[in-house]
Amino acid sequence: MKHFRWAIALLFATVAQCAYADSIPTFNITQVTVSVGINDGSGDNVSFSLIGPGTNISGFGGISCYFSYCSSIDSFAPGTSLIPSIGQIFISDFASAMVGGKTYDPYTEIGLTSLFSANVLGSFTFPANFNSSTFCVPASMSSPLGGIAGSGETFTQFNLTMPAGGNFCTTWNFDAASGQYQFTKGNFVATTTVPEPGTLGLIVTGLTAMVGSIRQRRLLAR
Repeated sequence: MKHFRWAIALLFATVAQCAYADSIPTFNITQVTVSVGINDGSGDNVSFSLIGPGTNISGFGGISCYFSYCSSIDSFAPGTSLIPSIGQIFISDFASAMVGGKTYDPYTEIGLTSLFSANVLGSFTFPANFNSSTFCVPASMSSPLGGIAGSGETFTQFNLTMPAGGNFCTTWNFDAASGQYQFTKGNFVATTTVPEPGTLGLIVTGLTAMVGSIRQRRLLAR
């Protein structure tokens, strides 16, 4: 009886946790891409996309570039160590807005209500071999990310759960005349794996089978 009660309690707890939901819906983002270009002073130098099951949000914006590493006029000597920070992404425009399987007007019906940023967690040192190079460092996305979509009766709030981590890779050209490295582009990518839709059903089925097996053993033991 003790094992039977334990199995029932485990089954109930598992189903209850999976069935629980906040009043604000949460959607999983399985791939984040942030492409960084040269900041030439004209405005936006970033494009981004947030993709997940039933969700596709993309747009344009800019970042300040810590130590101005992405400026068109700054350069770095061999041996210099650098953290190519992304930091807060200031969104100018959205290009697509699908949330929870519903499409909204990207110009008037989508917005983010929390800080949209990527944190770079590593650094690199420019080599002395005077070659154009690409350097990758670990980075993570702020999570969860809050947002609003729709208007009037379709207005809704939502949360986006981001992948746990990724990498930010920057590419640099070496100018032989000046002996300096200069930024050309950067790309942050973070991905995660979302459980198959049938995962919950498999868990419940497995636990149900376990309960049945325990009951059968008890009957045979009588």
